[in-house]
Amino acid sequence: MGDIFGFLKSFGKNRLGQVGESITQKIVAWDPETASQAEIENMIEELDKITREAGKAKTEFEREKAEAEAIQKNYDRYISAADLLNGQVEAAKTSGDENKARELSGSLDKLLNDLESMKPEVDREAREAEEAKAFYDELRGLAETAAQKVKTARSQLEQAKRDMRRAEIEQQRAGARAERAEQLAGLKQETSSLGVALASMNKEAQEAKAKAEASDMKAKLLAPDTKDTDSNIEAALKTVSGEKVPEGSLSDRLAALRRK
Repeated sequence: MGDIFGFLKSFGKNRLGQVGESITQKIVAWDPETASQAEIENMIEELDKITREAGKAKTEFEREKAEAEAIQKNYDRYISAADLLNGQVEAAKTSGDENKARELSGSLDKLLNDLESMKPEVDREAREAEEAKAFYDELRGLAETAAQKVKTARSQLEQAKRDMRRAEIEQQRAGARAERAEQLAGLKQETSSLGVALASMNKEAQEAKAKAEASDMKAKLLAPDTKDTDSNIEAALKTVSGEKVPEGSLSDRLAALRRK
């Protein structure tokens, strides 16, 4: 934003010239919706300058206004005196008092000359008072615009901060939820792996048990059955197999073994 003091130095007969328009344009163009904290602080500095100068402009306007009113009042008093003298001149002429009429006419002429010389000064003071008022109104308008935009910018910035804080909190919550989900998924996976391992162990145990049972069955089938043996069946089996079946009593069998 342009320097307000440069604006003031450029303020002459045309106090609302190009420099003032430049400041006005910059303030109007400033977007409080997207302003940063640094931009807000910069605008506040400019607002301070503008309000200080607006105060000076108001003082100057009040002084110019008082001067213009005083000069106008004095001018009006001279006009009234001129009207009075003019009436006196006419009255003297009507009464035939030529000497009085000439004397009053001389005074009236002098007063009119004073009024004619005063008129440009009266107009100038009135014009300067109007310019001072326009300048003050311009600065006051700029200050009001800037102040309103600063308020809006502050409000928007605070809202943006609140939104960012809420977004950060939500992000943290989402991260916590994701972490819990990952932990839960890990526990499920571990449980599933344990289930697979247990199933495998159970399967191996069952297979081992089945193999043991098969081995026992095979052993039983291959081993001679010693339970409930029948001597007659055994003798018959030995006979058909060509084996010699022992005969006689136990004493005879023992004696036969000794002879051998």
